[in-house]
Amino acid sequence: MSSVKPPKALLNLQRTSILLADADMMGQSIVVQMLIGFGARAVARCDDVLEVRRQLANQPYDLIITDPAGFGPDGYDLISWIRRELAPPNRHAPVLVVTGHTESSRIGQLRDCGANFVVSRPLSATVLLERILWMSREKRPYVETEHYVGPDRRWRDEALPAGAPGRRQKDRDVAARIAAGGDMSQEEIDMVMNAAASS
Repeated sequence: MSSVKPPKALLNLQRTSILLADADMMGQSIVVQMLIGFGARAVARCDDVLEVRRQLANQPYDLIITDPAGFGPDGYDLISWIRRELAPPNRHAPVLVVTGHTESSRIGQLRDCGANFVVSRPLSATVLLERILWMSREKRPYVETEHYVGPDRRWRDEALPAGAPGRRQKDRDVAARIAAGGDMSQEEIDMVMNAAASS
């Protein structure tokens, strides 16, 4: 008889505080059951925008899961409010949108509001787990500009086109160091090499 080792747990949400904001009670229950299956113990459930705002203003959360469509226009404004008005840590908390409204215009609106990731309903536990894992490992910088606040919307780290002004702080730092004749870091060298190889 062969002894098979049980697989190691990839994620345990036991110490993760989660805010679930969804006007649909059935949808809430399904997501809560999945989160409990992943080990979550601290899941605050809200079905009203005012309650969501109150919770976020008074309690720190590690993860925010929401379906803004159920709240109407206020749901999209809620994500922008989180990114612009709240103090850290909730201002920087990952926002996972779980929704059945996945038209490209809505996805663009959610991205521009500052959501980290959008998952479509119907939802499986596997997909939810994969997206939570992905968000826990992502290294996208947090961006604050006049017109956008949230995780960097650019997914690829590529060199800028020749003559294009950089909007990221890193872009300006690299350009300034190169102009001053300073040494580049290994990351900057790799970025230039990758750009040269792809052209």
